Amino acid sequence: MTKKVKTFCRNCSALCPMEVTVDNGRLIKVVADGSVSPYGPYMCIKGQSSIEFHNGAEQRLLQSVKRNGDGKFEAISSSKALDEIAVKLQQLRNEFGPRSIALYHGTGAYRSVLGGQLEKSFLSAMGTPNLFSTMTIDQSAKWVTMGRMGFMASGKPALPDIDLAVIVGNNPLVSHQTMPFAAGESGAPGRAFAAAKKRGTRFIVIDPRRTETARFADLLIQPLPGQDAVIFAAIAHILLRDSTYNRTFCERFVSQLDELRAAVAPFTPELAAMRADVPVAQIEQAAKWLGEAERAFVGSGTGPSMSANSNLNDHMIEVVNALVGGYRRAGDLVRNPGTLNPRTPMEMVVPAGRGWLQGDKLRTENIGQLFGEFPSALLPQEIIAPGPEKIRALIVFGGNPIMGLGDPKYTVPAFEDLDLLIVMDSRLNETARRAHYVVATSQPFERHDISIPGDALYPVAFAQFAPPVLDKPGDVIHDWEFFWQIASRMKLPLTLKYWSYGQDFDAIADGLPLDMNTPPEPEAMLRFLCKNSRVSFEELVENPSGVRPQLAEQRVLPANRDNGARLELCPRDVAADLGMILTEGTVNEGFSYLLVCRRVLETMNSAYRNAASTKKRYPVNWAYMNPDDMDREGINDGDAISISSETGRIAGIAKAENSLRRGVISMTHLFGDLFSSDDPMQQNGSFTGRLTSLQNNLESINFMPRFSGVPVHIALKSSSE
Repeated sequence: MTKKVKTFCRNCSALCPMEVTVDNGRLIKVVADGSVSPYGPYMCIKGQSSIEFHNGAEQRLLQSVKRNGDGKFEAISSSKALDEIAVKLQQLRNEFGPRSIALYHGTGAYRSVLGGQLEKSFLSAMGTPNLFSTMTIDQSAKWVTMGRMGFMASGKPALPDIDLAVIVGNNPLVSHQTMPFAAGESGAPGRAFAAAKKRGTRFIVIDPRRTETARFADLLIQPLPGQDAVIFAAIAHILLRDSTYNRTFCERFVSQLDELRAAVAPFTPELAAMRADVPVAQIEQAAKWLGEAERAFVGSGTGPSMSANSNLNDHMIEVVNALVGGYRRAGDLVRNPGTLNPRTPMEMVVPAGRGWLQGDKLRTENIGQLFGEFPSALLPQEIIAPGPEKIRALIVFGGNPIMGLGDPKYTVPAFEDLDLLIVMDSRLNETARRAHYVVATSQPFERHDISIPGDALYPVAFAQFAPPVLDKPGDVIHDWEFFWQIASRMKLPLTLKYWSYGQDFDAIADGLPLDMNTPPEPEAMLRFLCKNSRVSFEELVENPSGVRPQLAEQRVLPANRDNGARLELCPRDVAADLGMILTEGTVNEGFSYLLVCRRVLETMNSAYRNAASTKKRYPVNWAYMNPDDMDREGINDGDAISISSETGRIAGIAKAENSLRRGVISMTHLFGDLFSSDDPMQQNGSFTGRLTSLQNNLESINFMPRFSGVPVHIALKSSSE
């Protein structure tokens, strides 16, 4: 029997609507469903790969496994695994306290709505603050900026409302990552940029590589990696020098303008051009266009957040956005006021909170949480450092932290020191292979979901419900079931709440206490999460392609009163950081190149590395180089090369790329094996995480490692290596 079912993709924040064809219990086809979608009929290649994965690619787990005394995995029923896990967690909690237990939330967990909501309830009931996630090894510098500067409650402008987009270290045509950190639309990003160009929007792209997104650029600046703070300090210098900043906005909503003026005074365009190795005219041109723009949006991606001085990079990018008033203003049209979680944007400043100075702190560093999470780079030392509250049990929910954290010589022994490592996943990734239990979990097409993760990110108000397309196979369980089942066995109460970033879970008053004797019905939980929605759960069920609610026009409201808060452009620690980078050199002794990370359309972090389409296009993790650099080094296309940093060494295969600036090597993050051989032709190529240190060159506050702009030395690989 063949049937077609409406659903939506859960690979990234775009959540593109799709239609899948099921034949006798097997997925055989997927196409974009543009009937109601805010993106039209759009779906990237990962949508097709998700069908391949669902049907058994990458040796999907259909039952849970347990590591036996010989270190080998043996099958175990999910019920027995949960029994044993609950007993061991209870023992550790009783003997060492709740802080001996931690949870890591990976990329695969972000689009599991019920799993993500019950995860927070589980941690609250357990009494542990130990939550880590991929965000703090990704773009947590943006959280640091919000904590040090504050942010505008009105939010950033939509792409149709701006006349200038500045995109720094972000390639949304491939990553599909835009709002709220950068201009664009997550679904069909190229189509949205083309429409913006047609309306007259100008684009400035700043990236060491002429990316796929750069084809829309009116001005492309290709600096040396890690110089973003210098470039934007110079742009701020020019805006203040020429008085082309937005005086009206700044007089009302910013503070420390004089301190900023003094701090950026030495950052002349000539200095920035020298440091970044770009023409002075390009920096002046960027500042000129920003000063002329009626509505600009300056934003960035992972590039600045993963490079040297990442906290300062993102702060200075946001400083320039503030100087030109790059936010929605009172009276502006709110194109998406939220559907499942309605919002009323107001033109006011949410003051800098510096939450990491308050509340629970880590044992090994005097640092608190950023948006409710601890820095993931410190997870290994929280495990291995002696002490009564050291982390002894770690639950990994839809992630691969051993791979994501890098520095495997340090990370792997730490994870192997755990008394209990539990991985919830559907495959044996690098972390799962070292787990005590791997709990086989369902895939998106087998569970109930609603589009909460995309609610604020769609270009217009939209929501969709996705019922299961197929039954769960074998002895797999849903993510949310894991938390409910463990809590039930440990006699812990769970309360379902609508949690979102920035909220204190315990402070949320409205909740649905769950019956801990009878498993809850997924639809009942989703119905509760739709309690304040503009569209009822029943209406979502009746409209499987999704709903675009017909709403009265909404606009940004003016603040009822001046709360006194201002965007703090140049607090003392930021001024100190600017002073420090002013004297930095651009020469890295012993290292003549900088290695930057790049995304590819076929993968989402470490997911789909083994999909047929990925393996066909990327049989290895190519080491892309500028052809002139290759000529200088005597390297030909396809040559094996050795790439070494102060932390480690990998082998790679050189590939010429004209779009890459000189002095830079570009490779994809999260490819390869943790401890691969010296044969770079092996499947999945080279793991660049071996070049990153979790003990040196960490940022302050968020302890962000350096994953991009890593100083490296290259050499032709000899036959004896």
